[in-house]
Amino acid sequence: MVGQLLGDGHLRFNKKGLDGKPKPHTNAHFSMTLKSKLYSDYLWQDVYKPICTNTVPNPWPNPNTGLPATQYHFSSKALVSLSEIHNLWYIWSDKFSKFIKILPLNIANLLTPIGLAHWIMDDGYWDKSAKTVMICTDNFTLSEVELLITVLKSKFNLTATVKRRIKSNKEVCWRIRFSGKTDNILKLINLTTFYSFYAL
Repeated sequence: MVGQLLGDGHLRFNKKGLDGKPKPHTNAHFSMTLKSKLYSDYLWQDVYKPICTNTVPNPWPNPNTGLPATQYHFSSKALVSLSEIHNLWYIWSDKFSKFIKILPLNIANLLTPIGLAHWIMDDGYWDKSAKTVMICTDNFTLSEVELLITVLKSKFNLTATVKRRIKSNKEVCWRIRFSGKTDNILKLINLTTFYSFYAL
């Protein structure tokens, strides 16, 4: 789940009880692009099944709306344990009147090779021009991205740098770019594939 929360996964108090107030526990929500349907099905069936509803990953927007689907998504049940995780990853914003995701300061203790593999599968891609792996960390602050890079180096001996990106709306964001040196990329591949297969 750490890998998904570093990516597009999120936790929220989204369902209301009979009194109209939010229920006291948190749901996890996961969404993947259409091309990642097999990965979405794998997460729902083999990873999160014990905490999920029986509803299989569905296309979003709903086909009944007449809009073209862009993602598949599924949700978990509302659980006390997820509320505890929510406390680590979110703070309330008076400015936006909602919870916003933050990077836990103890991310070095939370991130494992398996989490790294899921983080890359969720929000990473191969940059053909740079010939290296990039991770979309657009929603994290510069200091948070720098902390992630420090953790990658100190915990896994992986070298990465910050890449500045300007969105179409002129907003500046930051991404992680792994060093394209052969030994660094091979280390990343070996680390994530070895532990992922071991977990299976």
